[in-house]
Amino acid sequence: MQANLLKLLLIYSKGLDMARRVTPSQYNALVRQHNAKVKQAVNKANRENRAAVNKYNADVRRHNSEVRKQRQAHKNAVGQYNRAVNTLNAKVRSNRAKINQQISSLQSSNSTRYPEVRSATVDLLQRFERVADESYGSEQHEALVRLAEVESSNSADVAESLLADAPADDIEVLEETGILEYLSDLSDDLLDRWRGAIFSLSPNNPDAGRHFCTSAREIFTDILEKWASDKEVKEADPECQMTPNGSKPTRRSKIQYLLRLKGADTPEMIGFVDADIENVIRLFDDFNEGTHGPAGKFGFSRLLAIRKRVEGGIMFLATIAA
Repeated sequence: MQANLLKLLLIYSKGLDMARRVTPSQYNALVRQHNAKVKQAVNKANRENRAAVNKYNADVRRHNSEVRKQRQAHKNAVGQYNRAVNTLNAKVRSNRAKINQQISSLQSSNSTRYPEVRSATVDLLQRFERVADESYGSEQHEALVRLAEVESSNSADVAESLLADAPADDIEVLEETGILEYLSDLSDDLLDRWRGAIFSLSPNNPDAGRHFCTSAREIFTDILEKWASDKEVKEADPECQMTPNGSKPTRRSKIQYLLRLKGADTPEMIGFVDADIENVIRLFDDFNEGTHGPAGKFGFSRLLAIRKRVEGGIMFLATIAA
């Protein structure tokens, strides 16, 4: 290295046209300067290497800490999920037992009144059991299954109330469902129609059945027409099922279209929603018969049960549509 340094010094001196001899003391000074620069560079490199190693080790420790946190969070989430599943399974078993009991009770009833409501309700309960057994295609699908359970329960409550020989009339207030706020967010027209429907729903109104049913029917129709127009349904599925005269898609086609948008268009769910609307329509028919025919007027508890059933059906369909 010293020989090379000496050659460089000679070349440098010649380049400046200042060739001269280098004394030993000068040479040693140059060597010391060179060694000092080398030492400085080595120390800098060592410091940078140590800093890089320290940063790497810190990153590894931080990564390992995050991994441990994630594993613990995952473990906690799994534990929470398993507890929720166990709770849900217990509830499902309880609800299944209740549904089976309701089906058995309706099928074994000796009452000859409201046969269509009874058969439609049994069909709806059985359909829900099949819906509940499905694998959920999306979170929205899972949420609709929970709402379908409420629909099934409301339907059974109305059927049992209609078939009871002497239903209690001690219900004074209907539990608030939030339907007014819900409909106000969707459409002022739907809100006005429902307000008119519940205004007419009075045991002292001889036309309660006709007024209430007409308004409620229009709400169901308007929801399907607004959120599943004939054009949208046919564009989404040119081969969709049409009405007998071929003029427009059927109600079931519209339901299928809306459920497809939520990733829940399974045959069982489509069938349940269609049957749920049909169940309410059957109730309308018997309701009109009850207010004008030989069954006489409904008592207040029955009116409230019917209102609750229709409210639930409207909110169920609106949730699917919106």
